Amino acid sequence: MGDTMVPLTFMSDGTHLSNFVCDKKELPVYMTIGNLSSKIRQTHSMHSILMVALLPIPIKIRNIPQKRLDELRQTNREVLHEVLWRLLQPLTFKHNPSAESGYYNVLCADGNFRRCKLVLAACLAYWAEDSDLHHLERHVCFWCECPKNELGDYVPPDKQHPLRDHNLYRTLSDANNKAANAELSSRHVHGGYNVFRHIPCIVSDLPQPDLLHTMQIGMLDHLQKWIFHFMKTHERLNKYNAICLSVPAYHDLTPKNKSYGEVSQWNGKEMKEMSRYLLGVVTQSLRGRSPAQLPIFNHAIECTRALLEFYMYARYKSNDDATLSYMEDALRRFHTFKDVFLLGRAGKKVKAKANALGTELVKKRKVDEETNAETWTPSKKRCEMNAWRDYISHEIDVSKELDADFNFPKIHLMSHWVEQIHQYGALQQYSAE
Repeated sequence: MGDTMVPLTFMSDGTHLSNFVCDKKELPVYMTIGNLSSKIRQTHSMHSILMVALLPIPIKIRNIPQKRLDELRQTNREVLHEVLWRLLQPLTFKHNPSAESGYYNVLCADGNFRRCKLVLAACLAYWAEDSDLHHLERHVCFWCECPKNELGDYVPPDKQHPLRDHNLYRTLSDANNKAANAELSSRHVHGGYNVFRHIPCIVSDLPQPDLLHTMQIGMLDHLQKWIFHFMKTHERLNKYNAICLSVPAYHDLTPKNKSYGEVSQWNGKEMKEMSRYLLGVVTQSLRGRSPAQLPIFNHAIECTRALLEFYMYARYKSNDDATLSYMEDALRRFHTFKDVFLLGRAGKKVKAKANALGTELVKKRKVDEETNAETWTPSKKRCEMNAWRDYISHEIDVSKELDADFNFPKIHLMSHWVEQIHQYGALQQYSAE
């Protein structure tokens, strides 16, 4: 009888516990076996998913010099990987590199013993946790070396960025000199010991496409916020909320009693349901448009349709070349029309800068009003004030559009989905042979 490979899958996700005593949370690590069927894995009574550890959560660091801050962060990373090393020690063969390393005689369900070998196959986590686990800086891709200022761009399949080389990172980290540290920094990688680079596995294959965090409470949540801002800007928000609340509750849809803005946090199940009717709600909310609004509203509808199509294809349990090409085409169309929601991407710093510009323009408006107070008639004054109001509003919007961008990790991670599905299919074929 031959050997049996046991692919281990580890999962972690930060759990918020309380708001009453500081910010209490925990970071559990769960383990399951990769070659279990999904039906068995998702049956609670089978106990196929076990919690094996609680990762340490460092205290918040505030108001200290940058040099000391960098040292504390490096210490936190070392503590984290010390815990991971103790957890994954049975998979490290550095101290026992014999031919029998990593093999165990396991009593199986049929009463027979089998010679099994444990292999680390996947590590599923939120993208921020993946960055910590793999010693990467925040807001970077953990599959490729895409620059931070290009995360929001569409990347065709034939023009992908260079993939991350964790063997190179290990070599540079072990060298620990000025040139090696500068090279790591240029690739947005932290130095220091990383347990995953000392385990017999392909480190770049450990992170897997995450439908929940990347799409359901990721891109679909972003899309909801963009649409909410878009409807508010074009004075369609009341109509949009009314149509959302009037969606009939079919046998498997939860009745809605609150609009999107009244819900503090949407979960994955709610986003999954929302994806079934969102396009229809957006289309109906933007009916009765003027000729000037027609292209803008059409772009909003097309962008919404493209992202929902991508999500639907991502949920397929099996794909072929045709469905993968449709998926890639949906991603391309989403990037083509996404600029219609650019104002919804304005963050706190962008809004603060735009508001500061608005304050300066208001001061100029007051000076203009005081200078011409004696010469302007009441009707002239109303016309000038209306012109100033439109001008200030336009300049604030222009400032937000110039500084806002789509450079965040989740929008870039979608560009790797087709590639990852291809790779998974190749592994399935290889294991079958």
